[in-house]
Amino acid sequence: MELIFNELSIEPLAGNVYSANDRMIILAQAMGEARQKGFNIIRSHNFTNQIQLTDNYTIYDWLNNRQVSEIHRNLLYGMITPPFISEEDEEIEDQYLASNYYFEDTASNISKTECLGLASAYLYETLSISLNSLPVWEQPQLKIKIESGESEATAYVFNVFSRESFDQQVISDFVDEISEVELQETGLSPDEKNIHVANHHGIQELQLLCSQLKLSPYVIEMRSMEWCQGRCNNFIKKCHRDGVIEIVLYRTDRKYSLRVQSTGRNLRETKAIAEILRERYS
Repeated sequence: MELIFNELSIEPLAGNVYSANDRMIILAQAMGEARQKGFNIIRSHNFTNQIQLTDNYTIYDWLNNRQVSEIHRNLLYGMITPPFISEEDEEIEDQYLASNYYFEDTASNISKTECLGLASAYLYETLSISLNSLPVWEQPQLKIKIESGESEATAYVFNVFSRESFDQQVISDFVDEISEVELQETGLSPDEKNIHVANHHGIQELQLLCSQLKLSPYVIEMRSMEWCQGRCNNFIKKCHRDGVIEIVLYRTDRKYSLRVQSTGRNLRETKAIAEILRERYS
């Protein structure tokens, strides 16, 4: 599992290196606890040498500061990596580009501001992790605004900033929820599952793949798609929140696309099912 760095929590910058070190130690302790819970990376928009703690002191500097305890530095060493959204996650990228995401907190003098990290945490259905630069970043839930065209909605992102954050019930419950993926099986027998393969080149290959996929208890329906367009260099091209998995079948000079409806009820479940299908049938 992955955490998403809340880049807004960088501001205000620490007044000096000592204050910056204190913030980073709290963050490192939070990551140490997160690793115990199964989180193995912090996604960030920038590399560590681009994340300022003071005007002339970065997270990279902190990681290499021999005056800081090696125990704390090791908790974060190699854990922060860009980008916020992996290039392979086209569904997440599409959703991010389709809307605008903002954070606002008048009590903290934070005007309406784009929040890339909080938006990514929301879309990935995971935790954000913040520096404790302001009291607002010590809250377990942060409200964001989502604007799409003329419509506006609000959503909440679960947030941690310290080791003790994980003791809060709302965070503990959320971590348990995202840690345990319970896949639902379909009640359909293999022969009851609908298969729709268009009559074009590759029909035999696609029908053969469908005859294998229908044996999976997590597959409901299969339907061929148009020729694979855009990025499609992997067996699994894209996973959707509604359980749809786009599969690419490679042959010598062609790439055929298949739309598989799975039992996935959210993006995590759909990705878990996609991985099972990839391991068994790719």
